[in-house]
Amino acid sequence: MGINTTDRDCPALLAPVDPRPDLPLFLYVPGLDGTGQLLAPQVSALEPHFDLRCVQIPMGNRQSWPDLATAVLAQVQPILDRRPLYLMGESYGACLGLQMALTAPDIVHRLILLNSASALRHQVWCRWAGQAAALVPDWLFHGSGAIALQLLAAFDRITPEVQRMLINAVRSVPQDCVAWRLSMLQEFNPNPEGFQALTMPTVLLASDRDRLLPSHAEALRLGRLLPNACIGHLPHSGHGALLEQAVSLADLLERADCLPQSLPLRSPS
Repeated sequence: MGINTTDRDCPALLAPVDPRPDLPLFLYVPGLDGTGQLLAPQVSALEPHFDLRCVQIPMGNRQSWPDLATAVLAQVQPILDRRPLYLMGESYGACLGLQMALTAPDIVHRLILLNSASALRHQVWCRWAGQAAALVPDWLFHGSGAIALQLLAAFDRITPEVQRMLINAVRSVPQDCVAWRLSMLQEFNPNPEGFQALTMPTVLLASDRDRLLPSHAEALRLGRLLPNACIGHLPHSGHGALLEQAVSLADLLERADCLPQSLPLRSPS
């Protein structure tokens, strides 16, 4: 599956803060929105430890998983410069992160996957959701966003400002893009034997209150396949855990021994 993509629809890397080429490279691969903007609540705590980049996938991108992974890696290689690469994928981005790691396992120092959508192809609703997204009228598609938002995040744990950021990100994605990315998730089915090459330390983060995906069960499944994985549970979090006030990705990585050791964590304010 895959369609030729123009240069303007190729993925890009965005720096949410000034680049720090002296630090390990942290690459965030976003969820279905593809904007990379939803890492924002975590940036200040990650910034002392990493040179941060967010993958941005244009709405018109129609590449297959292997082609998309190769395209993102082509953006990473010129700035990596023999530094450790901390590769993090969230939801849809966890699938792309896995594909990138399978494509170039030797450059990934640490792999971090949050609420991976890699099990979505086994969900009954996914089999019709992609087709439905392509067929429903535009007004109904955007009107149904309020329902989808309740599945995407635990709104009682998110500030009003971040709620607005999430709503804007979700509403920015046209329905044909949603349909395409859902169809990609239906097709995502890497050979489990290939996972044996992913020997880098891997952190599997799973929200126990995820109402969109069976993230806990998927973390357990991936943990059996990946040779060097540990699982971190977020007992009170919803699918969009990184948006929540009480969730610190830097703290989670520290507990999993997945932070560079050169700098201490900032003290809580």
